[in-house]
Amino acid sequence: MARRILSGPLRIGPWLRQRLGTLERPAVEIYRRAFIDLDALVAWIRVHVPPPATFLEIGCGEGALVERLARAYPQTQVTAIDICPQPGRLCAVKEPRIRFSQKTAAALRAEGAGGYSLVIVCDVLHHVPRQEREKLLMDAAALVAPGGSLVCKEWVRQKTPAYLMGYLADRFITGDDIHYMSEPELCALARQVFGPRSIRAQFRVRPWDCNLALLIVPDRGHTAER
Repeated sequence: MARRILSGPLRIGPWLRQRLGTLERPAVEIYRRAFIDLDALVAWIRVHVPPPATFLEIGCGEGALVERLARAYPQTQVTAIDICPQPGRLCAVKEPRIRFSQKTAAALRAEGAGGYSLVIVCDVLHHVPRQEREKLLMDAAALVAPGGSLVCKEWVRQKTPAYLMGYLADRFITGDDIHYMSEPELCALARQVFGPRSIRAQFRVRPWDCNLALLIVPDRGHTAER
């Protein structure tokens, strides 16, 4: 899974993080809350997903969502992967049941892994080149256990000030060459990969309508044919 990254002075975020020191974690939490309430997302997941035996987050970053889900599901075995250096480095929950790895979903699948009760792909697809998104979701589908669930959350394209704010933050602070899908595009891609009836619920994660989460139960027959 490739990521297109801008170079030069436009990459404000990495430069600033290096200078925050011990203030990095609280500063990152404040910045994140301006765009998404992860606690609200976790609460919605808990309503729709029974305590899973295992869960996997693809594109876990520094581990903010893993930390919250690990606390919400204290008996669950957790795997979290990302292509960034030191995945999960800011995760405050340090337990043997939580494993972070620097790898792609394709690499995890090639290792023969799978059977995760819950797979999460949160704010990942807009960092992935458009021609690679279907393959990433196919790898994710292969890692879901039969009868398991997948949550895909994205910042969807809208003609709103909030959307523009999110775009500018990702483009010039994070530094990635990103491309957001509209809600119909995201739902169409999900149905194409997981099956026409695979989307079981949708949720707008506060504070902005741009935050769209989909609860997906893959149609095993559909994904097996692809």
